[in-house]
Amino acid sequence: MVKGVFIVLDGLDGSGKSEMVKLLHNYLFSKSKKYRILTTREPTNGAYGKEIRDILARETDPSINGQKLLELFIKDREEHLKNIILPFLNKSSNHEVNIAICDRYYYSTIAFQAVQGLDMRMLIEVNKEFLRPDVAFILDIKPEVALERIKGREKEKFEQLEFMSKLREKFLELPKFLNDNIKVIDASKDKDVVFDNIKKEADKLF
Repeated sequence: MVKGVFIVLDGLDGSGKSEMVKLLHNYLFSKSKKYRILTTREPTNGAYGKEIRDILARETDPSINGQKLLELFIKDREEHLKNIILPFLNKSSNHEVNIAICDRYYYSTIAFQAVQGLDMRMLIEVNKEFLRPDVAFILDIKPEVALERIKGREKEKFEQLEFMSKLREKFLELPKFLNDNIKVIDASKDKDVVFDNIKKEADKLF
């Protein structure tokens, strides 16, 4: 039986996920001495995660290698859960609550690879056995705004307007297809407002 609390933040690059992960970590850490907090991300720094990042950095066509990326993401997620997330969550006790916060999870796999042309229901099926988060925040933002935010860094192959427009649609469709506790957060607002909305939902878990 898994104990602890599992929180996911997902959405477009440029939506502010990494910043919200940091803010949530710091907020929960200050909230109670009982809370032990792990922040992690996908793809991981393991062998499969490194291969994924290499593909994303090397290729420029966002439509290719969907099946290959799916297989790598599944293997990476299996290792991530087995070696890091589940052992940490299972250490929760009456004296401490372990909280894992993950930057990207299977929501990204379903959305990204669906835009790459893979069947959405198949993508949901191959991810259905993975641990379901207690809450998943989808940070929603217009792709034009997201791209403006990340314009100073080197782009990966998915960071193109047409692809990201379709990707946003897929992320917003997820609550229709999944029974997960998904909260769509307007990420275009000031970061303090965005975080306040996340904080209110996160507080409900405790």
